[in-house]
Amino acid sequence: MNSSQAGATARGAWQSSCCNQSGAPPEPPEGPRAVQAAVLGVLSLLVLCGVLFLGAGLLLRAQGLTALLARELRSSREGEPGGASIDDDDDDS
Repeated sequence: MNSSQAGATARGAWQSSCCNQSGAPPEPPEGPRAVQAAVLGVLSLLVLCGVLFLGAGLLLRAQGLTALLARELRSSREGEPGGASIDDDDDDS
């Protein structure tokens, strides 16, 4: 028996063991596919929530740092001699 005959025999044996009587491959059951879709949906929601959580945390941190920087600039201006703002000069009138 040469290699092409052995390959044909193996293919025929595999097809008879895995396929139904019509020769078509069997349809996969819908149960595992539905479970897979549900798991994929849950994982997608978890990833989305994680991204939103991290993004919100970074945004709050950036806002806090901006507020801290603004406070620091305000206090440094007030502490400088002659660092009066333009609004302070209008008190004469």
